[in-house]
Amino acid sequence: MAAFIIEQRVAWSDVDLAGIVYFPRYFSYFENAELEWIRRQGLSYEGFLDEIGVWMPRVSCHSNFRAPAKLADLLSIEMRLDRLGTTSFTLGFDAFRLPERTPIADGYIVVATVERESFRPTPVPERLVQLLSELESRRSEPVSQTAAPGMTR
Repeated sequence: MAAFIIEQRVAWSDVDLAGIVYFPRYFSYFENAELEWIRRQGLSYEGFLDEIGVWMPRVSCHSNFRAPAKLADLLSIEMRLDRLGTTSFTLGFDAFRLPERTPIADGYIVVATVERESFRPTPVPERLVQLLSELESRRSEPVSQTAAPGMTR
């Protein structure tokens, strides 16, 4: 069950010559859900990294593509905590075409926590553990995503 949901419309810049969402865009959609979740906590990504004192590189990502999404489709991007480890965590994602909730894609991203100076693994900071635990224990209502496609951290 998803713990955080955003809705995002497929933009012109998201589609390929065949008129379907170009596969790497799903990782941008997943990232947009993560960034919006952080914003809903009253934080900015940059401020959050300063607060917890670590970098959070993505060390693995994977997606399965179930059906094509096309220009102007409204998608539901649903995020959940799949795993909380000592020095990393895994966010799981599902993408559906609305309104019928046709499965479009699913996947995951493994995020490590590393020291800023050395990039050596370090325990997931307690503040982040707290936020991830809250993510794991709740379900939210959809939030419209208005960020520009390709938005980065």
